[in-house]
Amino acid sequence: MKAGDLLKLTYFELLSPDPVQIPSVGGIKSPTLREISSLGPRTYRHYLAVLSLDLPSYLSMTGTAELYALLSDEEKADTNLFDLLLSGEPSRTLIQNMLDFFLAGTITYSESRHVFVVSTEDGQTGMITRENYPVVCDLIGQRNYLKPRRDEDLSKVKSKKALEIMKKLQKGRAEKNKLTKADKNMELGNIISAVANRSQSLHILNIWDLTVYQLWDCFVRLSGNNLYNIQSMSVAAWGDKNHAFDASAWFKKIETENL
Repeated sequence: MKAGDLLKLTYFELLSPDPVQIPSVGGIKSPTLREISSLGPRTYRHYLAVLSLDLPSYLSMTGTAELYALLSDEEKADTNLFDLLLSGEPSRTLIQNMLDFFLAGTITYSESRHVFVVSTEDGQTGMITRENYPVVCDLIGQRNYLKPRRDEDLSKVKSKKALEIMKKLQKGRAEKNKLTKADKNMELGNIISAVANRSQSLHILNIWDLTVYQLWDCFVRLSGNNLYNIQSMSVAAWGDKNHAFDASAWFKKIETENL
């Protein structure tokens, strides 16, 4: 499995409480709210931010973008985010702890092979390498209801003109993301409270056994069903002259383009 081989998990796999087994890697977990609580919400948010890192954002964050610009095309093509993250002890430990939280088993770093080894009681299940690290991050993101990012690999662009355009587009998207303020209504704690007090079966005591993906899925379903109930009451009272009401909307597959 290489960086270009992005794998889209099925809706069943995303909802499942069990780890999704990925060949040569191991089991990708969707952590429960109880596990996130034990870890700490700030650390969890930090892990999600690390998962979302790409090379341009890393260079900008570390103030090394100008040094990167001085590299030759060959050196730029060989520059890899995984290698940069593992170049220092603090960031290497951070990545190891992050992977240990999201993957089933135990994560250890092999300095000789420059990889993270995934092991369970049955032995080694896989490795996290510079080649598959972006795919692993994408899969973890899917299991945590993260909006997938499909940034272009600029190292494969041959045309200088096309490369300049794509760099400008990436820079524009990065600047837009910086200006976008986080919606406090969508913070994890608020969503837990909203779902626990709206659901007919979940409450503030048993909701902690949900995986984080299941929580977001419940939230989206409750939001959709709330709208459905309003529309159905309106149709019952006033009729549906334009035939716009879809009686089957309550069970139709929801889009999983994550929040």
